[in-house]
Amino acid sequence: MSTIEEIAKIAGVSASTVSRALANNKKISEKTIKRIEKIANELNYTPNLSARALTGKGTKLIGLIVPEITSNYYAQIINRVESELYAKGYALIIGTTGFNADKGIRNLEVFIGRAVDGIIYADEINFDEVNVAEVKEKIKSLVEKNNEKNNLPIVFLGFAGENTGHECITVDDEYGISLLVSHLVGLGHKSIGFIGEKLSKKARLPPFKKALAEWGLEYNEKFIKTDGNERFEAGGYMRMKELLAEGDLPTAVFATYDNIAIGAMKALHEAGLKVPEDISIIGFDNIKESEYLIPALTTVFPPIMEMTQRAVDILIEKIEKIDKNETVRKYTAAKTTLYPELVLRQSTSAPRQ
Repeated sequence: MSTIEEIAKIAGVSASTVSRALANNKKISEKTIKRIEKIANELNYTPNLSARALTGKGTKLIGLIVPEITSNYYAQIINRVESELYAKGYALIIGTTGFNADKGIRNLEVFIGRAVDGIIYADEINFDEVNVAEVKEKIKSLVEKNNEKNNLPIVFLGFAGENTGHECITVDDEYGISLLVSHLVGLGHKSIGFIGEKLSKKARLPPFKKALAEWGLEYNEKFIKTDGNERFEAGGYMRMKELLAEGDLPTAVFATYDNIAIGAMKALHEAGLKVPEDISIIGFDNIKESEYLIPALTTVFPPIMEMTQRAVDILIEKIEKIDKNETVRKYTAAKTTLYPELVLRQSTSAPRQ
């Protein structure tokens, strides 16, 4: 591994000049900075992040906390955050929680201990209703305790960050579900089913019930299948099998996310039923596979690009203000709500008369 001293020797300058040039110090001429950067690149120089942290210069590391990396939705968030950070000269480390609140808090502690420059907390924890307030209070307490010492910037993606005193960016799922129910009603559907699993049920079944009530439609328990532990395509396949076993089917089904819809469509195909002629299917998340299905899946598209870009921009703005010893803007329960869009494809149509 090359060192600052080696770069300095080749450039004919002091090691401190190299250090300042690589930090883009304005006291160093642009010509010198470019020459030193060229030499550093030729030597494949990598800065010692531990040394940077000890000297108070930051580590150029950002921590990202997500529930899982297997889901296409969170894979998109990871990919977008990494791309945005890379463009700004930062690297990313990832922690997963498995939708476990205690593990999420532990990840926060670990990242703080590793002296990251900032954290994006994108965990939709599988809260039980009785401990939502308790878990949020633990997160808020940990953040406040840390900021008394280090002033570490944190941006939350999701409702776990509400009322923590930090920026919180959320996507309005209720609005997205209202859009899809409105679309189905507009096509003439009066009987709409719901399939998912225990995790997605908690977030998406209540707004589904609300949307049905707003349109004066019946909420039929027989058409609600969410009790299995299977997830992704396997979950959609099993829940649709259960729905088919009822004998009587709704004319349309909302799958809580696109992977569930994919599994459901397989079960319908095996049963000799056509989508959308016999039953319409609609999903949520707009994963990349959804437009390549036969038929292509109508789905709700959360604004992942806007959400991640905004999170990274806010975080880096805070970090750079801290680096310059400027006053960091204080966020008191600041919350940005973004709204999803409905992507119309071929998996929904008017019900067969």
